[in-house]
Amino acid sequence: MSYPIQDIARYIGLTSIIKGLSISPLKLQKLLYYVQAWYMVFYGKENTPFIDKPQAWVNGPVYPEIYRIYKNKAVNMCDHLGSSAFCEGSAEDALAALTKDMTLDFELLESIILLYGSKTQNDLIFMTHSELPWAEKREGLKPFDRSDRELSLDTMYKYYKQRHDRNRTKA
Repeated sequence: MSYPIQDIARYIGLTSIIKGLSISPLKLQKLLYYVQAWYMVFYGKENTPFIDKPQAWVNGPVYPEIYRIYKNKAVNMCDHLGSSAFCEGSAEDALAALTKDMTLDFELLESIILLYGSKTQNDLIFMTHSELPWAEKREGLKPFDRSDRELSLDTMYKYYKQRHDRNRTKA
């Protein structure tokens, strides 16, 4: 079952803030991307937590709808967001209300948020730039060319599934 991407973005933002991790509009984009990719690896491509596809923007994968929602909630895309960007009142109460009807694997989501959310947004940009799903859709473009090319969910699934399988055989 898929959920609205806005709800998953709010979950990522609130969870990050509660766990003491910085979150900016740019970092939120990358965390959404990794949540979508890894969720498909563990639950199958058909079980993506939301149906939206990221686009191959200059600074990495971007979900345009989320960009529009959060672009004016900080002075620029790299500034940190507070809980007021995601809710009114208590972050904990908002998170509880948001998740009460969701049936996602929240342990997996929190693991992804902790792993990638502890990195800087520049680290996340460099990571996504070095990975196939974004790189294949930027092929033929100059570094600062705008693009609305959608990343392939198939490529995302296959790329991260291969990484997961390789890591499991090493262990």
